[in-house]
Amino acid sequence: MSLLIAWRNVIRDWRRALATILIIAVGQAALLVGGGFVLTAYDSLQEIAKRTQGQVMVVARDALAVGGVDQRLTLTAWQTISDALWSDPRVVRVLPRAEFEGLIRHGALTATFSGTGVDAQNEFKVYGPFLNIPQGELLTPWLSPNDMAEVMLGEQLAQTLQATIGDVLTLHTFRTDGSAVQLPVKLVGLFKTGTPELDDHTLTVTLDSVQNLLGHDRISVLSVYLDLDVNIDEFQQQLQQQLGEQARVITWLRGADVYLGVKALYDRIFSVAGLIIIVVVFLAISNTVALAVYQRRDEIATLGALGAAPLTVCRQFLLEALLLGVIAVGAGLMLGYGVASAINFAELWMPPPPGRSVGYPLYISVSWVHYLAIAAGLLLVTALAALVSVRQATRVNIARALS
Repeated sequence: MSLLIAWRNVIRDWRRALATILIIAVGQAALLVGGGFVLTAYDSLQEIAKRTQGQVMVVARDALAVGGVDQRLTLTAWQTISDALWSDPRVVRVLPRAEFEGLIRHGALTATFSGTGVDAQNEFKVYGPFLNIPQGELLTPWLSPNDMAEVMLGEQLAQTLQATIGDVLTLHTFRTDGSAVQLPVKLVGLFKTGTPELDDHTLTVTLDSVQNLLGHDRISVLSVYLDLDVNIDEFQQQLQQQLGEQARVITWLRGADVYLGVKALYDRIFSVAGLIIIVVVFLAISNTVALAVYQRRDEIATLGALGAAPLTVCRQFLLEALLLGVIAVGAGLMLGYGVASAINFAELWMPPPPGRSVGYPLYISVSWVHYLAIAAGLLLVTALAALVSVRQATRVNIARALS
């Protein structure tokens, strides 16, 4: 019976009720769509970080870590560690990587480079959709002793050197004893990361080429790729206990500077936007309840004269506000889901973000945990706003209102 009375009171002033519902629904839809965009960005950046460096990385104890990745060839016992890791059923791939630097020359043109020696047989299998090869092909996994070493260049670096597929270039670097060495390489492919700062100075060669060039078999990092259902932190702790002082084990977060930076920025933006919408919802409900109390002073006074307790009157107004909030939240859920589905169906593309040279598809994640959390939060705000405003009903002077 109380719910029916509350419904009749809501539709009695349907214009104000509709305006309040629209305010809450639109604000909630904005939070849902914006939050879905942020969740998609988080998932994409996490996936990129995990695919490019592995969920867990093994580096030397004295490694000079920059962004979580060893910048020196200091991991010596990596073959033994790799063999042990392959016997673990939770491990999908184990990829050694050797970071080195130097100069690359093509004819009269020279440029500095930051290179990576990789296992050409398995390295490129982990990147999935994030591997972009605009020209050429991947490194050959097996080369005969008579074959020339191969190299893949970042697209911008190739343009700087005016190099095309099939050209022969020369790598110049220094060994640990200070002696200068060089290695002729054949350009077989170009890659594009989407980040100009990387594409203009990075290259990739086979791990054998790096070892032959530098005269040793040390690597910088051993990247470990795990099954999706494996607890990364638990695996990292177990592996660290097994290795002891032999090496240091770190997770992908240590090198995910882009992910951590973007997450911190988006968290601040989304928090401010959410706070603004919460304030708007609070004010909308407070205003609606306050106006209802003001316009129905005679009704409140009559109920008081008939012996109705102030708590009963307040409970009725609170029920009306919650009913209004439930309708608004339901409308907001449908509106947010509809907008997200329409955007995803349209297959829109976003322009390149700062620091990137390629755009990306606009996709709005639909997470019902996220949807229900926002809906529950707005209902709580609705209840608090109603409680603040409904106290005016207890202050109505019965004698003055009925006179």
